[in-house]
Amino acid sequence: MKLNVKALTLLLSAGVILSLTGCGGSSSSSGTVTDSEPGPGELGYQVLSEDNKTITYVDYTDGTRDSVISAAAAEYHTGVDFNNTLFDSADKKCQNCHNELYDTWKSSMHGQSWDDKIFQSKFQDFLRTHLAKIGEDKTAVGGIVYQQATIIDGDGVGSKNMFSGASQTCIKCHAPGAYYAGDVRVTVTELMDAAADLNLTQLKLDHELNAPHGETAVIAANSHQGKIYKATFQIGHEANREGINCAFCHSIETPRLMSGDGMDNGLYTLAKDMRVGPHGPVKQAAGTDLIHDDNASSLPMNKFFRLWGPEKYHTTGATTAHTPKGVNVDHAAGEFDIGKKFDGRYTMTSKDINGTDGKTHFTGGPFYGPYGVTGTTNENGTDETNRTALVNPHYDVEGNNHFGESGKGLCLSCHQRSAGAWSKEAGAFMELCSTQMAVTTGDDTASNDSMSSPKCQKCHMERIEGTVLHQWARPDKLFTLADNPALTGHFDPEDPDNYGDDNPVAAGWLNSHAFLGASKTFIDPTRKASAKAKIQSGFDATLEEWNNGSVLVVTTTLTNKTAHMFPGAHPMRRTLTRVIVTDENGEKIELEDAYGQSTFDYIENNVQPLLNKKLHSSALEGGVVPVANNGSENLSFPGKVADLSGDAISSQKFDGTVVTLTAVDGTVGSQTVSATGVTTGTNSNAAIVDSNDSSNFTRIYGHETGKRYDLDKNSSTPPVFVVRPGFDSNVVGNDNRLSPNETETYHLVYNIAGKTGIKVEYRVYYMQKGANGKFIAADDGFLNQAASDAKKLLVTEVGTYSETL
Repeated sequence: MKLNVKALTLLLSAGVILSLTGCGGSSSSSGTVTDSEPGPGELGYQVLSEDNKTITYVDYTDGTRDSVISAAAAEYHTGVDFNNTLFDSADKKCQNCHNELYDTWKSSMHGQSWDDKIFQSKFQDFLRTHLAKIGEDKTAVGGIVYQQATIIDGDGVGSKNMFSGASQTCIKCHAPGAYYAGDVRVTVTELMDAAADLNLTQLKLDHELNAPHGETAVIAANSHQGKIYKATFQIGHEANREGINCAFCHSIETPRLMSGDGMDNGLYTLAKDMRVGPHGPVKQAAGTDLIHDDNASSLPMNKFFRLWGPEKYHTTGATTAHTPKGVNVDHAAGEFDIGKKFDGRYTMTSKDINGTDGKTHFTGGPFYGPYGVTGTTNENGTDETNRTALVNPHYDVEGNNHFGESGKGLCLSCHQRSAGAWSKEAGAFMELCSTQMAVTTGDDTASNDSMSSPKCQKCHMERIEGTVLHQWARPDKLFTLADNPALTGHFDPEDPDNYGDDNPVAAGWLNSHAFLGASKTFIDPTRKASAKAKIQSGFDATLEEWNNGSVLVVTTTLTNKTAHMFPGAHPMRRTLTRVIVTDENGEKIELEDAYGQSTFDYIENNVQPLLNKKLHSSALEGGVVPVANNGSENLSFPGKVADLSGDAISSQKFDGTVVTLTAVDGTVGSQTVSATGVTTGTNSNAAIVDSNDSSNFTRIYGHETGKRYDLDKNSSTPPVFVVRPGFDSNVVGNDNRLSPNETETYHLVYNIAGKTGIKVEYRVYYMQKGANGKFIAADDGFLNQAASDAKKLLVTEVGTYSETL
């Protein structure tokens, strides 16, 4: 690349480089060239491409990144349907004024929500499962027939079918921009009769692809049709393949039904029948209302959790992707659902679509944030959109701001939802990600940020030192009112309104968008280490011992230091603890007795940022989020295991029984297909059961979900519960996670008469895929890390404690 300083200087002074202000500001110059322009290698130094279309510049890491010439040039034409987007790209646009904020987001699970390999494997399993449902008849139980797949030609021409709709279930949260714009192409084709002589393994190799940025293809045998089907799924536009990106989250106008005082007045009117799965019996008819209840276990709230993703008001061919607003739409009176075509958990900003009234419309605001609405004007002078008219007039930055004090509703739009399967035992939909009941303790209000139920952002979007906003491709320059009259007071480095520490630009901080949690699927080692540190910040553990020479009493504790359940919301997660006592020869001493006790008290969470990032001085005092006990022990939810009361308890293990069952997804191995298309295979049951192994004391914590299978339909043996976390589970076997404020204490008794050199070891493991029931022990009884890593089981030792007598 050739440096063209003269051309660049002329370009800057001419005001050609335009900028995004506060996530979507007005057209403005990137600033005048000063006498102290950066030199080669210095922060903000720019090199213009020979065609004057792109810039390479030095960022805060002393590295370089590329941008197009302006924020306007980074925008797309708005549109709906395949290969169109309604939202800006974080990669192409947002990062070039928000270098540091973007970098915290890029490798987060929001930034990886579509690309993540674990998600992709489960998503493809979901597609296979629904291919196997085509033709399934649920009319006997009040449902309908899963519609026959329509053969769609290479151009995507063909009528819609039930599979097409079901296949978009996962992207509502994992690639919501694609769902909202309708940027999805789905095809279903028939490969052959299931009765044909086939090698299923070779067929998969020939026909299946794992290509999240291209066309994903899967195959499955179908017993209802006696066919082998192939399905393809593709998201067309690059911006929509960024997962949960900046523009999408900040275009959410209102999380729904999180508060009776909210914009929707705690009322949700269903646009469509609510069924069990896509074709099961109706549990709530279209047109009926769901009413908010702070008791998350209430049936209306349980049904509301059946919904997720954005509501959609526009239809194919519409000129505007609109959310009803204005003086004729009284949200407070419940007039919120006018023209709604699809049910969802939140509404989006309105977007003009390319071609309306002969005009060309570009992506951009309005963008909602903690300090109000930005992006009401457009960087493109050719776009005459008046975005002020698109702002929800009922949005109140002080009283009803879902990026501020009401932030929980924003997160729980996706993080509190059901699997769509009806649990007969619970008489309700089975909740897949159950978080709200955990952050709503005792008499708390679900939407409030309180001492006993803090909002999610306090721990997961902590304030860290850094620069939140700078000029386009110039991290050495901040916006001022002189070069951007639309700059809001909170982003003015001069702080004329005296916001102090609440002005992130002047104070030098940003809210981390790493959303650190328990996931270890980050790309780089620093992120993995950060995830481990985050897990460690979420619990406390202690080890003590007492002995009189003959009897040893080991006391261990495990405390939940989060404001939600530990381990987290998803039923895949497990935490496993193990105690082993050995003598001077390394021989294990067997456990004689064990007793357990649950207690509840005030806890404090030490906020853990990304490694190498520093909490800002204005962050919560000491980086601590207090969580007061307000009746956590009284939480009620399906499968809850009774708190320990001081009685004798046993060690635990994973069941491990190999069962044969009918399933088409990757959690089932050794699959075979019958002549009628029935796919069967084996599964190692991961149910948590008592253990008689006295060489160790093990306890396993998790949200245990699955199904009951009649393994032998000719036998009188009751169905067997098999752990299968995810979309097809409909039973909660048990839920023994630690509630907020809870400590479990164990007293373990050993006979050590005549023993010397006694060593007590207590270890805590976090199992990201723990619901597969795989814990590979080494000869010493603790984790064989090398063997576990070789099988990609994602088990991590997060706590090690030892005492030597």
